[in-house]
Amino acid sequence: MRRLGTHQRDLLIASGMVTLVFIVSAWLDLAERFIAWTAPLEHSEIDELPQVLLAIAIAAIWFSGRRMRELAAEIRMRIQAETRSRDSLALYKTLFEEGLSGNFIASADGHVRLCNEAFRVMSGMSSNRQLRFNLAVALGDQWLALLDQLHTGVSLDFHELSLRRMDQAPWVVMARFRLSSISAGQGHEIHGYFTDITEQHLAEKELARLLVDNRALSHHAMQVQEEERCHLAREIHDDLGQYLTAIRLDAAALPLRDQDSALAIHAARIVSHAEHIQTAVKRIIKRLRPAALDAHGLIEAIRCLVSEWARQNPRVHLNLNLDERCSRLPDFVSIIAYRMVQEALTNVARHADATLVNVLVHRLSNSAGTSIQIEIRDNGVGFDTRSHYASFGLTGMRERVESIQGSFQLVSSAGAGVLVSAALPLQLATGTKRVKTIAGG
Repeated sequence: MRRLGTHQRDLLIASGMVTLVFIVSAWLDLAERFIAWTAPLEHSEIDELPQVLLAIAIAAIWFSGRRMRELAAEIRMRIQAETRSRDSLALYKTLFEEGLSGNFIASADGHVRLCNEAFRVMSGMSSNRQLRFNLAVALGDQWLALLDQLHTGVSLDFHELSLRRMDQAPWVVMARFRLSSISAGQGHEIHGYFTDITEQHLAEKELARLLVDNRALSHHAMQVQEEERCHLAREIHDDLGQYLTAIRLDAAALPLRDQDSALAIHAARIVSHAEHIQTAVKRIIKRLRPAALDAHGLIEAIRCLVSEWARQNPRVHLNLNLDERCSRLPDFVSIIAYRMVQEALTNVARHADATLVNVLVHRLSNSAGTSIQIEIRDNGVGFDTRSHYASFGLTGMRERVESIQGSFQLVSSAGAGVLVSAALPLQLATGTKRVKTIAGG
């Protein structure tokens, strides 16, 4: 309606101007006056001047119409640009206000000039009904260091940043800061966003604490297990060993008149059975607590273990690479290393179908400290670690190694053999309670 009224008004104005020109021309008799003025100048073709003026007027109308069309096209373009600008501004406002991250714009002194609702919630502004927040206060001494770093680069990312909320509650965020110039001579603004990871951080912290407690418990349980094994081995050796020896001596001391008599045959059987039981008892004692580990140290104990394993698996070739500096180690490190080699060789014998096994035990020293590096590698059939990794033997290895904050690694694939490796730190294991050694052999 407004546009229609404007066109009507313009038409009325134009009609009024034409009517006014006609009335003035008729009243002043301009046409006769012009003819009388041009009569003496007929030879100069002045009488053609109206046609020239008409042509000029038509040309002016044409150029005016073209300019009007150009202006109309420019106006349409500006209207479209303004519409897109409004849509873009609405989208930006939606992203800024309704995003899950806490978006903000702050001054160089830390005062937050603009922020969205997510920032107000995570910073405690909403709960405390505060309208102002200062990042310099929330970050403390970190703010100045952050500003220095921002002046040297475009943006600054933090995977974990701790701040102080207005209510002093824990607040940990993943953050990005970017330095932006306001205008010439007016300083800079800090643009950024926070992603609240406080709950995740607290959960990870609690999980880490539980993991430390679990490792300490595992360490203690395995220590108790080894002490119990040592105790059982000692009890078996002291009790069963002595009685079996006594049985053999008593059977051998029986007065026999005839070596082919029933008494002699039964005595020989008793001696044979007692000897067999003694051999089995020694084997059980060795599995419970290898005597060589206490008597000669880790390296000799591994040599004895490998030698016995090689006799039971003659078709497998064994390569040993043992560092003699690893002979005398803290007791718990020694038993973990020994059990790891023992379990790995047991797995090779049962599942690997290998023809070659390499066993390496080395002592390594670097800036992080001194550790024992253990590797057992075979050329067997291998397996998919994703589907077999939950086996009790491998899990037990990992638990033993990680109980003293060591690192454990298992590498394998179908047809490519298996590599079991571990690094056992000596510093953390030093001072662990010593397991009592077995009396006798």
